Order: sequence, then structure tokens, then C-alpha cells
Amino acid sequence: MLQKTIDRLTGKDKLLTVTQNLEQEVQQLQYQYNLLKKDNDEKTEQLIELIRLYKELRTSHESNLKQMKTIQYQNQQLIHTDSLYKKKYGEIKDPDTNGNLVQDLDEDKGFFDHIERIKGNAFNTNQVLAIRYNMQQNLRIIAGAGSGKTETICAKTAYLMLMEGVSASHICMVTFTRKAADEMRERVHTFLNQEKSKVTIGTFHSVFKSMFERLLKEQPGLASVGIVVHKQDDSDSKASILFRNLVKKNKLSSLDREGEKTIRERIDYWTNLDYTLDEMKGFVATYYSGVGPEIEPPIQERFYNLYTEFMQERNQQNIVIFDDYLLNLYTALQQYESAREFIQNNYKYIFVDEFQDINPLQVAILKLIAPLDGSGAKLIIVGDDGQSIYAFRGSSPEYIKDFHSMYDTYTLELMTNYRSKQNIVQSGNRVILHNQHDRIEKQMNPYHELDGDAYVWVAADVNDEAKWIIEKVQSLGKRKPFVSTNEKDPSAQPINYTVSTVLYRSAGQLQGMYQVLDTLNIPFVIESNEDIMGIFNLYEFKQAFSSWNRLVKENASYDSSEWTTILRQVALAHFVKVNDFKHFIKDQATDSISQLLQSFVNFIQIQKPYADIALLKAYFNGLFKLFKDEGEFVNVMDFIDPFLQFPANKKNLTNEELDWITKECTSYATWESLTGYHDRLQKRKVEMKKNVEAYRKGEYNALCFMTIHKSKGLAFDNVFVIGVYHGGLPSIRALPVSQVNLDECREKAEPVTTLEEERRLMYVAVTRAKHNVYITFPQMSQNQPVKRSIFIKELGLPLKNK
Repeated sequence: MLQKTIDRLTGKDKLLTVTQNLEQEVQQLQYQYNLLKKDNDEKTEQLIELIRLYKELRTSHESNLKQMKTIQYQNQQLIHTDSLYKKKYGEIKDPDTNGNLVQDLDEDKGFFDHIERIKGNAFNTNQVLAIRYNMQQNLRIIAGAGSGKTETICAKTAYLMLMEGVSASHICMVTFTRKAADEMRERVHTFLNQEKSKVTIGTFHSVFKSMFERLLKEQPGLASVGIVVHKQDDSDSKASILFRNLVKKNKLSSLDREGEKTIRERIDYWTNLDYTLDEMKGFVATYYSGVGPEIEPPIQERFYNLYTEFMQERNQQNIVIFDDYLLNLYTALQQYESAREFIQNNYKYIFVDEFQDINPLQVAILKLIAPLDGSGAKLIIVGDDGQSIYAFRGSSPEYIKDFHSMYDTYTLELMTNYRSKQNIVQSGNRVILHNQHDRIEKQMNPYHELDGDAYVWVAADVNDEAKWIIEKVQSLGKRKPFVSTNEKDPSAQPINYTVSTVLYRSAGQLQGMYQVLDTLNIPFVIESNEDIMGIFNLYEFKQAFSSWNRLVKENASYDSSEWTTILRQVALAHFVKVNDFKHFIKDQATDSISQLLQSFVNFIQIQKPYADIALLKAYFNGLFKLFKDEGEFVNVMDFIDPFLQFPANKKNLTNEELDWITKECTSYATWESLTGYHDRLQKRKVEMKKNVEAYRKGEYNALCFMTIHKSKGLAFDNVFVIGVYHGGLPSIRALPVSQVNLDECREKAEPVTTLEEERRLMYVAVTRAKHNVYITFPQMSQNQPVKRSIFIKELGLPLKNK
């Protein structure tokens, strides 16, 4: 917007027109020159004159180019320095938002009239260009938040069918969630004026499953590539039981509890990264050889046996799991040329929505369906590298950024945000701009000229933060009463909680909210069901609680692996190397638990001379009492308080999380009451699932809490982004990508949190808001000042505290 205004003020737009005209004249003269050259004997004088004129025009053209570069430089200086102009007049909008590309005499004028009547407004210039693009190359659409990408690609599907005569069966549209697939299906059918079409639309898993089933009908012999029976309702539970039994059989319990991922989660992660079984085996040998008892065969061989037995047993018992839908097709396409030819001939156009979320396995399958040499289907990919936030699932923004280096590509950008008010869009632009070396350079333009509320609320502490949010939510909720969609209960309620949504990074940011919600009896739902578990969903505490629980339930003897697991957790919490701990355990020959614990304390004292030995002794004394008395007379804080002070726990848990655990465990001081609280939260998870379903149907008036990750692709009237402090957002574990060995993290199946992805998370959170966005954080926690998030400054929003 501002760029075009500056162009008009400086005369760059007119100069550009003159230059374009000159270029056309040069081309015309060049053409005449070539004709005259054939007859140069008769027209020598005219030829000489034309050459002179040509050189003169060329000189003028080069002069114009130099002048344009000067103006461009001046424009850049104006954009960066003229803040007073922006402050006084705001962003100047480009008035040409309707595109004017569709003229009355165009063949497809009726198509655009039809679609625009349905959706209620016109397409903008780049949307029209994307819809009309002739697909001589693969099409990449860089579509920012709120830019109408779904309408655009659904209209393009309708255009291919209605204007270009492409059969519906030759078009496939793939996305990542059922909700997104349902939305695309509904819009395509609406645009086509059909109840149902033969366009293939679905998630990666559902579409690839459908492709494989079609392939099987043509080539039944391919049933041998995987497990191809129908997935039963109890398949997942059968698979889980089978896998747990194989973990025990292969003596891999220690590896299963190593780090944040179980063995099965590591396998799923490695599978999504398209690693082979042999590569996985190598990773286990490289990074996990010191985990668990040193027995034969080595850990990597036991891992290999577990994997192969799991596949064999599932095949024999016909147990299908989710990833089979992808892997069956992948294996068939890899191994059989006839399978590739069949699938490649079935589709001419494949749309991939949210391409920034794609992982290596999905890319590998796409390359087999749409080969890089262009012999298969053409791809239409759409997404925004600035919204890539699923590295923990194996996705990477590199695929959308570097798509043109894989495929012959034509790129268009959709950079008008139709969702959010002007100042919300601008704050998103400001924060994501700081990922300077990790993004496609672009900027969203706000369609709406009016501003909404967009500011940072600085609270005194977490309780003050929660109270202010509830008060603001209630104030916003009074503007439009809640009316249930349930015909049996259509009564209006004066405060409509559904018009507001609270977004959070992690469960630890909710502790103040839980207390206030319970005190004021505010109805609420949480989309991430695990976060109902509160402190039991905080990783460090969750792992330790599970070990303590097993210690008591199994009445663990010295021979049990539970004591070894607990000691290993403590060693890692003091940053002791795995191999050093392994050698310690190997050298132990005592039959007494108390002797083992004393030996371990001595070991830590040698390894870490500055370790607080009093804390270690207090922790083990409390645990030993818990083990001997089965928790009946033990105050849980006797071992939980020292546990929280272990170096790694203090580093990885925020002050708010540490305070939360302390408060909860002080309230539930005995082991019986703490485990009872845990069991009640498990029941609450079941109840919450029913409430969430009613909320989604519009039948339950409640304030919705949602992780930022789950909010992507959605939009809400009023958004509260809670806990934006250092350790909340960004995460305390976040590191600049320049400091991370990404290959090693992938090989260990321990994806690291990068600062750049946390910034993309902040961008996603802000751009969910339609009308108002409120960023909040506490100034103090546990009577200590909280370090402010770097994103607060980057957002450039005003701060308020009263």
C-alpha cells in the first residue's frame, strides 16, 4: 500500500510505464531491423538510421533503469524512516483490491460472476491469476494468514472442471485435518452447484488409503506389501498391548522411558522423516547404547527385533495402525513400476493445502505420484512458511521455501489479510519480520482499514492476569447474548463466553486460570484433553510421578528396574553423562537398597562436586519411606521439594510451573490424596471430552482454551494470548536455529524447539484474531520479576496495566 503511494508521489509508476513503452518500441524496431537486413542493398540508408535510433533508445532505456534504481533506493529509505508519516496517516491502502482482471468480454466472466455471487465478494488480482493459471508449471501459492486461500484453491478446482473440461476424477485435494478437508469439500461442491462430485478430497492418510485401495482392485497381488485388512475399532488398543509386551520381551523398558518420547513415538517420528529400519537401528546404536542394562544382544539388535516382531505379529493378527495407510501406498509405489504408472495416470492435478506442514515421508510419496521430471500430475501447493509450527512431527518450512528447486514452478502470492483488523495484521508483520534469515520475504496487507483492540496487558502476577482476562471476557460477552443451537434449550444467556478464545503455549501457563475459573465457577472447555491433567502433564513431573507410582504399586524389590530408572532420572537431572551412569550401575553388587542409594550419592558427589548432597539425601529418604510404608505416613513434599531443586528441573521448568507443582502437592500432602487427585483428573478428562463436543455444536456456553498449535487454520472474534513471558512464549528450551544441530536432533528423535519456530507460533497466535487481540503476561512470579518475552517488543503493541 505505502509502496504504491510512494511510487505515485515520486513518479516511479509513470516512469515505469514510459520504460515499458520504450521496451516495446525497441522490440518492434528490432523486428523491423531483422526484416530490413535481408534487403540491405536497397535500404542501406534506412538501416543505418534505424541502427542509430535503436542505440539512442537503448541508451535512453538504460538511463531510465538507473533512474528507477535510484527511486527504488529512495523508496526503501522512505519506508524505513518515514515513521512520522505512518503515525499521522496510517498505512495507505491500495484501492485496487478487486483485481479488475475479469472483463465483460472474457470467456470466463460468467464463471467468476457465479462464484462471486456465492461467496459474496470479488476475487483480488492474485486470486484471479491463481485461478486462471494454465498449469504449464507446478503452481506454488504463498498464502498469508486470512488471505482467502481455501476459497481460491476451491475456485481453481471448479475452474479446471467448468472452464477447462477436466474430469473430477482427475483432481485430488489433500490437507492435514478432517475439518479442513470437510471445509474444502463443502466449498467445492457449492461452487460446482453439486451435492457431491468425484473430486478426491481428504487428509493425507484418507487420500493415500483410497489410492492404495483403488490400486489393489487393479493389482490384487499388491496385498503382500503391507497390512491391508479393514481397521477394527480395537486395532489401536491391540497394537498398544502388543508393543508393550514386545518392549518387555526385548528388555527395552529403560529405552522406552528415555527422554520425552517412548520407543513407539520415536519410530513414528523416524517413519515420518522417511528413515529406514536399518537407519533407525543405527541411530539407537549411536545415541542410546548406554541406556538400560548391558546385556546380549546389544540394544540396537533388541530394537531391531522389536520392530520386526511388531510388524510380523500385526500381519498375522491383522492389526492395522494409522501409518499403514501411508506406508502401504509408499511401499507399493517404490517397488512396482506398474503401481506408479496406475496412480500417475489417475490424476492430472493434485492440490496440497498447508504445504508448510508436510513431512519427508509425505514428500517422498508425492514425488512418486508426481515425478520431478513432470511426467505425472501437476502440483498446486498452498501455504505459508511463516506458519510452520510442527517440527515435533517432522515437518519443515524448507519444503515450501525450496519447492522451486525440486519442481518446475510458477509462484503467486496472496498477501491481503481479509480476516483481521488493520493493527492486528501490522503487529503480525512486525514480529515475523525478525525471522529475517528463515523465511520468504513478504508482508501481509490489511484489507480492513479500521483498528480493533490490540495491546499488551501487563498483569501484576498470574492470578491478576487470570482475573483481568475473565473480566475482559465477560465484558466482551455482554455485547451479544449466547443462544444455544440446541432446539430443546434455546434460552439466551446474558454473557456469551463463546465469542472469546484463550490461546496458550503450554499447560504451565494455565495454573492461575484454573484457580480463578474454579473460584468464579466459570464454564470452560479445553481442546487439548491432556492439559486437563495439570501438573501431571508437565514432562519432568509426569515422568517422575510415573516412576514413583510404579515403585509403590509394584512393591519394587532391589531386582526391579524401577530403582535403576529413578537413579538414572536423578543422574540426568544433575547432567551426568549416560555412559558414566551406565558404568556406575554395572559395578554395583549390593543387595541392599539403602547401600545402593548411598553408593549413588557418593557417585554424584564425585561426578558433580558442587551438587547439593543434602538435597539428594532428602529425596532418597522420602522415597525410601514411600517405598517401605507404601505412602501411608509420608508427606510427599519430603521428596518432591528436593526433586524440584535438581539442576535440570530448575532449568527446564518455569518459575510458574515450579510454583504450581509446589502448591498442588502441598494441598495433596499424602501419597493417597495425590494419587486420588490424579485419578479424579483422569475422570475429568472424560467429562471434558463431552463438553468439548457440545461446545463445537454450539450447545454449550463456555470459555474455550486452546493451544496455539491447535488454533492454526482457525479464526476467532476475540483472542487472548496468555503467558507471553520468557519461558512461556518463547519456551524456556528455545534456541536460535544457528545453535542447533538439526540432523543430530532428528537422528535422536528429539526435535529441538527453535526460537524461529516459537516466533512463528507467536505470529500464528496473533493472526487468529478477527476483531481484538490481547497479549498478557505477569510482571512477578513467586515474588520475583519475570523476564519479558522478546516478542513483546517485536510485536510493537502498546502496553497497558490499568
